[in-house]
Amino acid sequence: MNRKQHDIGQIYAQYLNAENEKNRLERYDGKEYYYHASGSGKCSRQLYYQSVEKTKPTNPADAKSMRVMRLGTIVHEDIQKSLVLYNINNNINNNINSDNIPSELTLSVGKNGFVIEGEVIIKELNVRGFFDLLQILNSGVNDSKTIFLYDIKTAADYSFRRMFGTGKTTKMNHHELQLATYGYAVKEKYGRLDGMYLMYYNKTTSVIKYMEVPLTMLNTAYMFWANINKEHSKGLPPLQEGVSPVMKWECNYCNYLDHCKNNNQIKVTNNE
Repeated sequence: MNRKQHDIGQIYAQYLNAENEKNRLERYDGKEYYYHASGSGKCSRQLYYQSVEKTKPTNPADAKSMRVMRLGTIVHEDIQKSLVLYNINNNINNNINSDNIPSELTLSVGKNGFVIEGEVIIKELNVRGFFDLLQILNSGVNDSKTIFLYDIKTAADYSFRRMFGTGKTTKMNHHELQLATYGYAVKEKYGRLDGMYLMYYNKTTSVIKYMEVPLTMLNTAYMFWANINKEHSKGLPPLQEGVSPVMKWECNYCNYLDHCKNNNQIKVTNNE
């Protein structure tokens, strides 16, 4: 490469790093004391480092990982923008926020409306997050509104086929717990929740499929965070496969790997 040429990949990585930091500051600056709902079902030690000890990550995402995450962000943003336009084209008040649903969401009978990126907090569990989208349907019966919650996920073709292909279906339990955490907060805040769905986008084929998550998972998510709070009140959790970490291979992608290794001399493998 000519010396005068720039490493475009490096420039892109710097841009992504800056965007990630901007997003972190917008969402979490000054609110680090909350657990992140997106951490549902993840390693208890990782959650402790992040939200209790507030340790600075020792192993930030590399350039490839940031590019992969960016593809997921782009899909999220495209889907959400399409729903904002749907609201506009159907004369639905697009300036609503997560605090004025469902009372101030004006919908004609039989019409859908969508709420994007709503902030939710479960105070007694010290958990905070942002749901991807709520779908509101005006049934026309006593001005009642039906509420459905969706979380958008992108998946590699291999993972997608394991979830939706023939044969045994593989579920992403942490995805279900994350959605159910949002769901618990939504139901607590708005008084009802009629259904929850994971919306998976195949990054190879662009196929979209849905997986319904039963409302019984709301209690499972609540208990997960209740147990996390109880465990963390005693200090840093010990290493315990199935909890800290949930799966051994997670350590290879953990932002706190070196910090954890220094504390416990853990041995990390590449086994999945």
